Amino acid sequence: MDVVTQITLGAAVGQATMHRSLGNKAVAWGALGGLLPDLDVLAYPLMNEITQLTWHRGISHGVPLMFLLAPLLGWLISRVHRGEVEKGRAMLFVFLALATHVLIDAFTVYGTGVFEPFSTHRVAFNNLFIIDPLYTVPLLLGVLASMLPGEVRARLFRNAIGLTLSSAYVVVTLLLKFATLPAFERALEQQGIAYTRLSTAPTAFNSLLWRGVAEDADGYWIGYRSVFDDSNAMSFWRVPRNRHLLDGMENERAVQTLLWFSDGWYTVSRVEGKTYFHDLRFGEFDVSKAENSFGMGNPVRLGYVFTFALEDRGGATPERYGIRQSDFEIQQFGTMMNTLWERIWR
Repeated sequence: MDVVTQITLGAAVGQATMHRSLGNKAVAWGALGGLLPDLDVLAYPLMNEITQLTWHRGISHGVPLMFLLAPLLGWLISRVHRGEVEKGRAMLFVFLALATHVLIDAFTVYGTGVFEPFSTHRVAFNNLFIIDPLYTVPLLLGVLASMLPGEVRARLFRNAIGLTLSSAYVVVTLLLKFATLPAFERALEQQGIAYTRLSTAPTAFNSLLWRGVAEDADGYWIGYRSVFDDSNAMSFWRVPRNRHLLDGMENERAVQTLLWFSDGWYTVSRVEGKTYFHDLRFGEFDVSKAENSFGMGNPVRLGYVFTFALEDRGGATPERYGIRQSDFEIQQFGTMMNTLWERIWR
């Protein structure tokens, strides 16, 4: 999830576990604890973009590190606040702050290295987008309310309300995921579309509009389903994988890393001699163009949220190519919000 959400979640955990001992100082410790796993980005200046992809949400999000850091940082907090907070409670706080960070990350499509350093497999339940205000806002309001004057019990209750509402929302997104999945499966079957695997995930900033991607031998079928759709009808458009555009680059570390990072959900395009790798998991900027393409899906025209340019930087395989993630403009963000809103209620 985004930094604001992780800081807020950590602050809520801090209040829940250490407020009786430290008062609102628990919020500060919680914010730091919630942010800690994402401080892996501080090492970015020492890495190229290929290594950054494998590093972020990697070992810093692994369960083994939780059990290593909990006693060490818990002891440190108990020393800083000697006589105020017990070492066991401080250790519990650190473990819960790290564990909840990793758990909420695992609910997103990005992928989280829960088992690192023993496995590079990334866990992704695909029921939350990487930024979702419907999760963050109740949590934030609960934390802010808990910092207001009042009895300790009342403060903890306000914080608990925020945690309960945000946790309930996660459960709702899981229920929505399982409720919309059969609709995608039925629509694909009715339209005679054969596929080898199917992935569904919420679209940006909400859990009301869901996106399904069905993979076949050489491409994908993509469709949308709103929880407010009153018809079983669903349109899918075709996106070719275009794997042939990677010919001659298969052994490049850049390509191997992108294939691993995207979990195989990708399409490739070539424009003006440049090769672009599009991660399909994060969706398109313009839903209306996507749904109206009627099988003419053009990766460049649709504008995928996660796009990487493969750049020939000279040298020998496997380090000849580097990657550069494409930035998006504010107009694209506005287009995304407008078309998503229209499609949710259409």
